[in-house]
Amino acid sequence: MNSDHLSDWLTFINSNRPNEGDFGLERLEDIYSEIVQSPLASQTILVGGTNGKGSTIEFLKNFLLSAGYNIGTYTSPHLLEFNERIKINETSIEDNRIIGSFKRINNLKKKTRLTYFDYATLAAFDIFSEEELDFAILEIGIGGKYDPVNLINSDLSIITNIELDHEKWLGSSLEEIGDQKAAILKKGKLAILGSYEMPNSVTTKATEICSSHYQLNKDFFIQENETHCSYSFSEKKCNLEFLSNGSLNTDAAASAITAYNLLSNKEVEFQSIIEKTKLKGRCDIVNNFILDVSHNPASVKNLISFIEKNFKDQKFKAIFAATSEKDSSSIIKEIDHLISEWNISFIEDKRFDIPSLINLTRSKVNVNVYSADTVYSAVERGYHEGTPYIVFGSFITVSDAYRALDTIKLLNRENS
Repeated sequence: MNSDHLSDWLTFINSNRPNEGDFGLERLEDIYSEIVQSPLASQTILVGGTNGKGSTIEFLKNFLLSAGYNIGTYTSPHLLEFNERIKINETSIEDNRIIGSFKRINNLKKKTRLTYFDYATLAAFDIFSEEELDFAILEIGIGGKYDPVNLINSDLSIITNIELDHEKWLGSSLEEIGDQKAAILKKGKLAILGSYEMPNSVTTKATEICSSHYQLNKDFFIQENETHCSYSFSEKKCNLEFLSNGSLNTDAAASAITAYNLLSNKEVEFQSIIEKTKLKGRCDIVNNFILDVSHNPASVKNLISFIEKNFKDQKFKAIFAATSEKDSSSIIKEIDHLISEWNISFIEDKRFDIPSLINLTRSKVNVNVYSADTVYSAVERGYHEGTPYIVFGSFITVSDAYRALDTIKLLNRENS
């Protein structure tokens, strides 16, 4: 493979890939040692967990940037373009640099079979190791134990929460899932546990191997009611009023503030930074749509909380599509009280079984359930109706909705 087009490389690394659950990290060690000749950054942070990883990273990145640090972030999945995954400060890495890393990895791999995530992660490592970064913040994709990001011996590991998700890969209980995710905790290093309710598999390992670990509402605290939100950690306190009705959750903000306090002595204005922090696809309001990448019952609860705080007694029409592995039955049950009509959208991806999802939805709700040929057609209808809609279920569903809205708006401008 020697193309100079990123789209060709993405097709290549996504095709004929092995089963990610079958391989340990030892198969990557030789490639890793060739690529990473110098540290990725002065300090590295791993962020794992079930939900809230992206929000935690976005908050922490913005705190560090405001203090003048040089930051690399690696996140997944992307929403619109692959380049979003690898950023220096606020800027996505350009195509030719990613292609250069892919070529180098491909030349080094010999007979090693690499997954899509292996290529993406090793490319981020390659790029960051060539920069002079103060901090590299790296998101775990699925689990932790076998995720290629876990090759890094981080200075700080954050586990946001543990919920049921990806059971096929991680186990059917919270303890099993916690054991997989706790593998990102590093001996003699710091850890943040971003939920008060953590499985014993996580808290026990943090106690046994970390130099110190800090847990939400045990060591650092969020106090919140309908009119007030505040944070405290040791002698450090701040008001977080904006979070009371914000689109990003308070637990993520609390974990990010705690991480910053552990990593830096520079003073920053947490409140003003949080007020400006937005993340595409997280309770994002565009015209008459709320677009949210929630794709499991726990993340849908956060979407519901946002709606109930900001749109009291409002009903929405839903544009929904989730992959077959997701607990769609529980997702539908959680949010059905807010939905006046379901539109289940077909998506050309083998991970989606839309006919089965339509039948499931019809069996669970007492309102109309329609099928849509594409997300575009559902969004187009909703846009011209002007009534309130929620789009959710997967990153792909929401990504297609953003693209649809951009196209519809452009066509309207051209025709006006």
